[in-house]
Amino acid sequence: MAEARAAAEAEVLEHRGYRIHLSPSHLEWVAFVTPPKQRPTLIMALDRDAAIAKAYEWIDRQLASDNPLV
Repeated sequence: MAEARAAAEAEVLEHRGYRIHLSPSHLEWVAFVTPPKQRPTLIMALDRDAAIAKAYEWIDRQLASDNPLV
C-alpha cells in the first residue's frame, strides 16, 4: 500500500537535458538524476525542495566540468 502511494506521488522533472525522478522514501526524499544515455545518480535529502536543489546543483556541476568555458 505504501509503495502504491509513493508511486502515485513520484514525479519526473527535467533540468538542462537531465531527467530527475523524484519520490518520497520512508524518512526522506530520493532523486534519481539520469544524464542522457548514462546510469542514474542517487541523491537523498530530508525534504522535496532540498532534493530538487541538490539535483539541480549536481547537474550544473556536471555540465560545468564537461565544458570549462561555460
